[in-house]
Amino acid sequence: MKNIVYFYLILLFPVCLVAQVSVNIGTQPTTIYPLEVHQLDLSDQLEPLKPFFSSKSIIGMGEATHGTREFFEIKQGVFQWLVQSCGYRVFGIEATYAGCCYINDFVQSGAGDIDHVMAYLDFWTWQTEEVRALILWIKDYNMQAQHVEKLTFYGFDMQNFYAPVEYLNDYIKKHNPAQYASVRAISFPILGKTELQNYQLLQNKDNKFEDSLQYTHKRLAAWLVENKASFETDGSNKTYAILQGCVENMGQAIRSLSVKNISKFRDSCMAYNILQIQKLEDRKMFVWAHNGHVNLAYPDNDSEMMGMLMGGHLKKKLGEAYYAIGFVFNQGDFQAVQGPRSFGSALFKYVFARKKMYEGLKVCSVPAQAKNTFTKALSTTAYPAYFVDIAHADNLVFSTLLKTYDIGAIFMNYKRCTASIDAKKQYDGIIYVDQTSSARPIALKRMKK
Repeated sequence: MKNIVYFYLILLFPVCLVAQVSVNIGTQPTTIYPLEVHQLDLSDQLEPLKPFFSSKSIIGMGEATHGTREFFEIKQGVFQWLVQSCGYRVFGIEATYAGCCYINDFVQSGAGDIDHVMAYLDFWTWQTEEVRALILWIKDYNMQAQHVEKLTFYGFDMQNFYAPVEYLNDYIKKHNPAQYASVRAISFPILGKTELQNYQLLQNKDNKFEDSLQYTHKRLAAWLVENKASFETDGSNKTYAILQGCVENMGQAIRSLSVKNISKFRDSCMAYNILQIQKLEDRKMFVWAHNGHVNLAYPDNDSEMMGMLMGGHLKKKLGEAYYAIGFVFNQGDFQAVQGPRSFGSALFKYVFARKKMYEGLKVCSVPAQAKNTFTKALSTTAYPAYFVDIAHADNLVFSTLLKTYDIGAIFMNYKRCTASIDAKKQYDGIIYVDQTSSARPIALKRMKK
């Protein structure tokens, strides 16, 4: 009788009881690693992969939407496992460099308010319960005395010129107050106005405000070099390097205002920033971004024409030491900014009601659909979520140009969010999730200084 009970348990809970299984994807057997959803402890499922992931320097994990709970929770679970089992110590996210400096200060010291520092993330995409839980886990890990080697939290994006100036001033005001007046005077053309007012000035090309930004950046860079010694009193140049990173990040944001191919420039800057961060910390790094950045190449376009993606830059520099993991899903909910639901609606609103073009952040849904040939093939396994190392898998599904959902910050309708995927060309690994739910947003507001 007892043996019969065990047999039925195995049938009912295959994901919980096995670390890896062989299943048919398409017509070919393929090894997958089932993952439990809504569970942050993935150590049992990932442990067979320890030697493999321990050999990497940077793991890049993408997402097929910017607002899916399962993607965020699996990424947190993988990061926790990489920290505890594989020696990873650096976390990086597709968010403003300087904004994440506030979060790094929080997770390093334990002082401050989590909701206050999270407001510096800027993007609504990361202002969620899932990201909040991740930041608190990093902070709690660092506060445990047995963890002598602390975790660090970085942003590597470069779209905000205001935040680097703000953090530089806040840091100097707190830690080097005697120098605050001089750096504040240099920063006044930017900090003398709100962030919104700065960007409003940029809308008028005749006012030469971009020239003012470039001049302020040049003066701040010179000021930092002149005062370098005051930031190296502890015998380390790390503080100086982080502040220098802020100034450099400011310069990237300003240059992006005038480049012809902003996507190409942004991806090259993010890859550069990641490499600089890892060089500074000299530890293994986990990178969190959209699929469109962590992946290695475009599926069906000439990369020379479109520009190299962030993941392509990292692979070119690091080779096999960089491992890119993409997320795909079959159906479900996610949060995104709801745009026009058709091109006809978009054209009508653009002409007659431009202010109503976007409906704001909403929970959106997509069904399983037959034209998503890639996820259709992956959905036949009956596992709700799993990882597959496609770099070492000999399966034609992974080397054939197919279709899958690919959704950014803005969503129109499910018929307009399918994109091509050549999995083996674009990624080293894939995580498949069958049914998704929306990330859980939290309302955050910066405290007045």
